[in-house]
Amino acid sequence: MWVIFRKSDNEVVGVSADSEIDLAKDVALQEVVRGLVGSTNPNDYDAFQVKGHDNVSQVKARLFQPQGRAKVQTAKGGTNLEVAQDASESGKILVTTNATQLHPVDQVPLIPGDGTSFLVVTLQKVSEQVNQQGNQGKQTAFAAAGGTDTKSDPKSTDVIWLRTSHGFLREDKDSNPQEIRSLTLADGTGRFRFYSEKAKRLATIEMLPENRQLQAGGLRVELI
Repeated sequence: MWVIFRKSDNEVVGVSADSEIDLAKDVALQEVVRGLVGSTNPNDYDAFQVKGHDNVSQVKARLFQPQGRAKVQTAKGGTNLEVAQDASESGKILVTTNATQLHPVDQVPLIPGDGTSFLVVTLQKVSEQVNQQGNQGKQTAFAAAGGTDTKSDPKSTDVIWLRTSHGFLREDKDSNPQEIRSLTLADGTGRFRFYSEKAKRLATIEMLPENRQLQAGGLRVELI
């Protein structure tokens, strides 16, 4: 089995089929790269071969971990390559608001659809390491309102792109807040305001991190 990785950052992008047929390196590499979305030049990728049932099983186990990316690194001894799990940048975005009124069934925040009311939305990046230390390994879920005892990642300056189906997204400041399309976290935290429009409807706000490893959800707000 061949493990295909990107040269620029050593991230594993795929593997060849595990079969008794011993594919040539170039054939395996081109097959995998051809199937990548937006792939261009096969020369941007490289591959190394894994032999033996036990070794193949170990590599597959590392590749299909639920958190983090798999990367290629030099094995101990400095002669061979191996696959390692890179979870250093993995994490999730915790979403909270200052809503005082929630829907009784699904806890969606409610604000008047008057064109002037707004909701302050707080995004907090929680790394896997911080989450485990601060919450004894408990899962952290996305929240609609209220606070959290979860500690943010103090090193995070991730950029989160924002999109809403209705209403307006603006800076979190009182004096002439400008419309925004993205938010840069400072010390793992960022805030913005969702302003209502003059209509009664359900708005959906999407959070799109530039960091593909960062798990982010969204937020629904009902204008009443």
